[in-house]
Amino acid sequence: MSEKDRDSKVRCAANRRRIARNRVVAAVVLAFVVFFGWQAVAPHVANSATDDANVVSYTVRPGDTLWSYAQQITPKNKNVGDTVAEIMDLNQLNSAQLQPGQRIMVPEEA
Repeated sequence: MSEKDRDSKVRCAANRRRIARNRVVAAVVLAFVVFFGWQAVAPHVANSATDDANVVSYTVRPGDTLWSYAQQITPKNKNVGDTVAEIMDLNQLNSAQLQPGQRIMVPEEA
Protein backbone atom coordinates (compact mmCIF):
# COMPACT_ATOMS: atom_id res chain seq x y z
CA MET A 1 0.00 0.00 0.00
CA SER A 2 1.37 3.36 -0.93
CA GLU A 3 1.83 6.25 1.44
CA LYS A 4 -0.83 8.19 -0.44
CA ASP A 5 -3.37 5.39 0.17
CA ARG A 6 -2.50 5.27 3.90
CA ASP A 7 -2.88 9.05 4.22
CA SER A 8 -6.22 8.84 2.45
CA LYS A 9 -7.46 6.11 4.83
CA VAL A 10 -6.28 8.06 7.88
CA ARG A 11 -8.09 11.17 6.63
CA CYS A 12 -11.27 9.17 5.96
CA ALA A 13 -11.18 7.66 9.46
CA ALA A 14 -10.60 11.10 10.97
CA ASN A 15 -13.49 12.52 8.94
CA ARG A 16 -15.82 9.72 10.11
CA ARG A 17 -14.90 10.40 13.75
CA ARG A 18 -15.44 14.13 13.27
CA ILE A 19 -18.84 13.55 11.63
CA ALA A 20 -19.87 11.15 14.40
CA ARG A 21 -18.77 13.63 17.08
CA ASN A 22 -20.66 16.45 15.32
CA ARG A 23 -23.82 14.32 15.21
CA VAL A 24 -23.58 13.61 18.94
CA VAL A 25 -23.06 17.30 19.70
CA ALA A 26 -26.00 18.23 17.47
CA ALA A 27 -28.24 15.66 19.21
CA VAL A 28 -27.31 16.99 22.66
CA VAL A 29 -27.91 20.60 21.59
CA LEU A 30 -31.26 19.63 20.07
CA ALA A 31 -32.25 17.82 23.27
CA PHE A 32 -31.45 20.92 25.34
CA VAL A 33 -33.37 23.19 22.96
CA VAL A 34 -36.41 20.91 23.05
CA PHE A 35 -36.32 20.50 26.84
CA PHE A 36 -35.82 24.15 27.69
CA GLY A 37 -38.14 25.28 24.91
CA TRP A 38 -40.87 23.03 26.31
CA GLN A 39 -40.27 24.41 29.80
CA ALA A 40 -40.74 27.93 28.48
CA VAL A 41 -44.10 27.26 26.79
CA ALA A 42 -45.58 24.55 29.03
CA PRO A 43 -48.05 25.72 31.65
CA HIS A 44 -46.78 25.50 35.19
CA VAL A 45 -49.32 24.09 37.62
CA ALA A 46 -48.84 24.33 41.34
CA ASN A 47 -50.77 21.79 43.37
CA SER A 48 -51.03 23.24 46.82
CA ALA A 49 -53.77 23.48 49.36
CA THR A 50 -55.35 26.87 49.91
CA ASP A 51 -55.16 26.37 53.67
CA ASP A 52 -52.89 24.48 56.02
CA ALA A 53 -54.13 20.99 56.78
CA ASN A 54 -53.27 19.32 60.05
CA VAL A 55 -52.09 15.80 59.38
CA VAL A 56 -51.03 12.89 61.53
CA SER A 57 -49.13 9.73 60.75
CA TYR A 58 -51.09 6.48 60.78
CA THR A 59 -49.70 2.95 60.65
CA VAL A 60 -51.91 0.62 58.62
CA ARG A 61 -53.17 -2.44 60.53
CA PRO A 62 -54.13 -5.80 59.03
CA GLY A 63 -57.61 -5.55 57.53
CA ASP A 64 -57.50 -1.76 57.14
CA THR A 65 -58.69 -0.32 53.86
CA LEU A 66 -58.41 3.24 52.72
CA TRP A 67 -62.19 3.45 52.49
CA SER A 68 -62.80 2.09 56.00
CA TYR A 69 -60.28 4.48 57.52
CA ALA A 70 -61.73 7.41 55.56
CA GLN A 71 -65.21 6.49 56.85
CA GLN A 72 -63.92 6.76 60.43
CA ILE A 73 -62.53 10.27 60.03
CA THR A 74 -65.07 11.80 57.62
CA PRO A 75 -67.73 13.96 59.27
CA LYS A 76 -71.35 12.87 58.66
CA ASN A 77 -72.10 15.75 56.28
CA LYS A 78 -69.01 15.16 54.09
CA ASN A 79 -68.27 12.73 51.26
CA VAL A 80 -66.08 9.72 52.14
CA GLY A 81 -64.82 9.58 48.54
CA ASP A 82 -63.39 13.08 48.92
CA THR A 83 -61.51 11.97 52.04
CA VAL A 84 -60.13 8.92 50.20
CA ALA A 85 -58.96 11.18 47.37
CA GLU A 86 -57.37 13.59 49.87
CA ILE A 87 -55.47 10.77 51.60
CA MET A 88 -54.30 9.41 48.24
CA ASP A 89 -53.09 12.91 47.25
CA LEU A 90 -51.35 13.47 50.59
CA ASN A 91 -49.42 10.23 50.22
CA GLN A 92 -49.00 10.30 46.43
CA LEU A 93 -50.71 6.90 46.18
CA ASN A 94 -51.51 5.49 42.75
CA SER A 95 -54.05 3.02 44.15
CA ALA A 96 -56.16 2.62 47.27
CA GLN A 97 -54.34 -0.58 48.25
CA LEU A 98 -52.74 -0.46 51.69
CA GLN A 99 -50.22 -2.84 53.26
CA PRO A 100 -50.11 -3.66 56.99
CA GLY A 101 -47.26 -1.70 58.57
CA GLN A 102 -47.38 1.00 55.90
CA ARG A 103 -47.24 4.53 57.35
CA ILE A 104 -49.49 7.10 55.74
CA MET A 105 -50.27 10.73 56.46
CA VAL A 106 -53.95 11.41 57.13
CA PRO A 107 -55.86 14.59 57.89
CA GLU A 108 -56.75 15.06 61.56
CA GLU A 109 -60.24 15.93 60.48
CA ALA A 110 -61.59 15.37 57.01
